[in-house]
Amino acid sequence: MNFRQGLGAAAVVGVLTLVPVTGLAQSSSVAPQSAATLAAQRQALSLMMKPMSVDYQQVRLEAVIKNIADVTGAPFVVLWQDDRNQLGLDKEAIITFGAVDQTALTVLEGALAQAGSATTGGGATWQMTEGGMIEIGPKERLNRTRRLEIYDISDLLLEIQDYNSVPQFDLNSALQSASSGGGGGSSPFSGGNQQNTLATGKTVQERADEVIRLVTEIVEPDQWTNNGGAAATVRFYKQQLLVTAPDYIQRQINGYPFWPSEQTNITQGKNSRSVTFLPGRSSRVVQTASVPSAPAASATSNANPNANPSTNATRPVTAPASTDTK
Repeated sequence: MNFRQGLGAAAVVGVLTLVPVTGLAQSSSVAPQSAATLAAQRQALSLMMKPMSVDYQQVRLEAVIKNIADVTGAPFVVLWQDDRNQLGLDKEAIITFGAVDQTALTVLEGALAQAGSATTGGGATWQMTEGGMIEIGPKERLNRTRRLEIYDISDLLLEIQDYNSVPQFDLNSALQSASSGGGGGSSPFSGGNQQNTLATGKTVQERADEVIRLVTEIVEPDQWTNNGGAAATVRFYKQQLLVTAPDYIQRQINGYPFWPSEQTNITQGKNSRSVTFLPGRSSRVVQTASVPSAPAASATSNANPNANPSTNATRPVTAPASTDTK
């Protein structure tokens, strides 16, 4: 994941003035994730790369998520509202969303964008758990699980030295000295301070503060303690940023270490940053599923969600599943 490339793009539009660097950002967890954990997370995200074509019209959120899980086989942990947790997703939220040949992850994010508008805490999203599950719910509830990541930003803090007093080269003097036989003449260089005082620039701490400001302005700005939030903190220490935040924030900073950089797309503007995961090349096998539409307005709101789908109108959903080619 090219964290610095995104920062370089921001520098171009004037958000931050730093030296553009094309190298990969280096990050590490204080307690590194095991190979088994990374493998499980990669497997779960790979399942969400299956392409889907859907046309959800007035469909309950619970049915939408179940449809995505059935098509992909991805392991979901959904944080629903219940008697013990008022902060959660509403199973009865109505979703109207269409997509053609998009990844299941894109379909999920589209549905959550609608469902999240009715929740508190900045909407709803997904994140990976340490066990390789995909956790889905309101951000405020996802914020309860955080981890520390360390990002090396030493090359972002590099400031090219600007010499403000340099000697002048007199070409005519050099040519005349050469035509007269040279040797023993005066130097063609003149002026300049031998000490070559450097122009005064920003301190390392000031440049680090600019990087922090950039990150907290474009990555979930409402969640940082710097901006009055309570979910994420960041501080600078010995050329590194120490970020404590939920997984859904960490992935927007640096993607996932287990996912190929060529399959990770960064979209960044002055005030926002989006990290999208893309599927690899694959063949497609079409699958078909049916999703029950929401009950009519006259139906009771306490209808059994497990009732026979034949009692409700259904809408076909085409879901092409991918099979990796070797």
